[in-house]
Amino acid sequence: MRNIILDIEKILEDMKFKPSDAKIYSLLLAKGEMRVSEIAKELGLSARFVRDRLKDLSQKGIVKREVVKKGWIGYVYMAENPITVLRKLKSKIIKEIENLEKMLE
Repeated sequence: MRNIILDIEKILEDMKFKPSDAKIYSLLLAKGEMRVSEIAKELGLSARFVRDRLKDLSQKGIVKREVVKKGWIGYVYMAENPITVLRKLKSKIIKEIENLEKMLE
């Protein structure tokens, strides 16, 4: 499983995702649900930076978040299924190629 996670991390970086985004996704893929503070501590990043990156990754459909209520309201984040992520990336690449082809016609 670790090799697959590293391969996915490399694909994300090749697709111009920030290295920190790829590391956050890989960590969530390996560990499952995590809070911002846990991700920040594990990767040695600030919670604010992690929160900003998670917001962007969530908008791209790479991670998802759920509300948790344990005496307080908070969020946990989890990695989207790798197959789903790869399909989204594949679709994006195909659309970009089709747009380039139209421009060249």
